Amino acid sequence: MPNYVVSKGHDAFAYYETIIEADTPEEARALARSVDYDGEWLATGDVQEFDDFEIDEGSGVRLLEEGETIEAFKTIAVTAGERDALLAGLRLLQLALAGATVEPALRSILTNDGEHPGLDLTAIDALCERINV
Repeated sequence: MPNYVVSKGHDAFAYYETIIEADTPEEARALARSVDYDGEWLATGDVQEFDDFEIDEGSGVRLLEEGETIEAFKTIAVTAGERDALLAGLRLLQLALAGATVEPALRSILTNDGEHPGLDLTAIDALCERINV
């Protein structure tokens, strides 16, 4: 039976996702709306400009792709100097990955001891762009 990612709007415009095993998108939507559903909803970081407490009929359900996971966003407050240090560290990591010279200890941090593959050069660049707004 395939897994579906179901999104809903809640909590002052923030969107959340969960994974539901179902035969069809309609069944996944119905299970997510059910009062009996007690699965974990994870914040996506997506925000709407209006209050939307419904599961989007058009795009609120999609198949979970092979090897895909969903996780909650973390929000931290940093000073300008801390932001710049984060950007410098990410750019150094990007250079190390491009040159295939990543130390094992750093790779362990990048992958959370092999829990996930870590960010690639493109993902690091996108993260730097998001941080540097």
